[in-house]
Amino acid sequence: MPKLFSSLNKKFLLQIDKPEKELNKFICENWKDLFPKYIFVASEFPLKGNVRSLGNNGRIDILGYNPDTKKFIIFELKKDYDKNITDQSADYRDYVQDNFSDVYLYATQKYEVSLPKFTTINQDKIEIILIAKKFSLTQIDRVKKIKDNNITLIKYFWFENDLIFIDYINNDPDDIKIENTNTKKINEIKNIIAQDPEMFEIEQFFGKYVAGKEVFLFFLRFLKTKNNAELDFKQTRIRVKIANLTFSIVRQGGQGGRKAILQINTDIDVSSLSDKIQIDDRIRGNGQKKKGSLGLERFEVFFRNSEEIQTFWDFIKDKL
Repeated sequence: MPKLFSSLNKKFLLQIDKPEKELNKFICENWKDLFPKYIFVASEFPLKGNVRSLGNNGRIDILGYNPDTKKFIIFELKKDYDKNITDQSADYRDYVQDNFSDVYLYATQKYEVSLPKFTTINQDKIEIILIAKKFSLTQIDRVKKIKDNNITLIKYFWFENDLIFIDYINNDPDDIKIENTNTKKINEIKNIIAQDPEMFEIEQFFGKYVAGKEVFLFFLRFLKTKNNAELDFKQTRIRVKIANLTFSIVRQGGQGGRKAILQINTDIDVSSLSDKIQIDDRIRGNGQKKKGSLGLERFEVFFRNSEEIQTFWDFIKDKL
């Protein structure tokens, strides 16, 4: 059960129940902050005719529009868990697809919403966002298996003082942003070093360890912005020399307790980063003898993702 502690009130805030109408109102009033990339069309958007499977009229809780995908978005809200929420939203989706011109005209004329030309909007696919306190494991599993990934599940918890906790079960826009950014960076790196003869050796060294290779390429790109980097390939490591410093690159498979996909050894004192990245000092206590390693350098740094490489680089770049 989620709990929210208020340092101001010095207590855990109580969860409260509010009707769907209040949830709808809260979302509409805070639309630009909650869904800044979407265009608000209308709350309680009316659908007339054969809407639901029983043939009655209906209303979409909130209708929106996504300029990036050029698709309408159906928001279906539930105060609590509802086993029929996916079926209900599917009925609304089918209605919008079957009566697309009517929906478009109603949105632009009745609600005076500025939308792109009718012919430029995607009429075959409608996005759905379902917001409820709880979803069953079956609902979550079913949504995650959908290939086009057009349904987003969001859990909410309403606390006193009008505080709402939002939890994206899938399609979190922040995750998507990070993923797209990383993909772009990787593609840029591939384009830069595509003609580099070193790339063949790098591919051979990492083999099936693709994740570690991509993180190493981030690091290599950073190094090359500072100075020429000389690479010496061995069977178990890559020795990288830049100016008077060296780094030893060791493959990691993402297994074990560390979950590391890459290891970089360095003589730069990076011990102050130990709260952010996994680091081992090969010199223990007052001794001067380094413990065994595939590299000659003192500090072993273990990376799990490209964000940790960025942190590492930000720390060492002025020391090169």
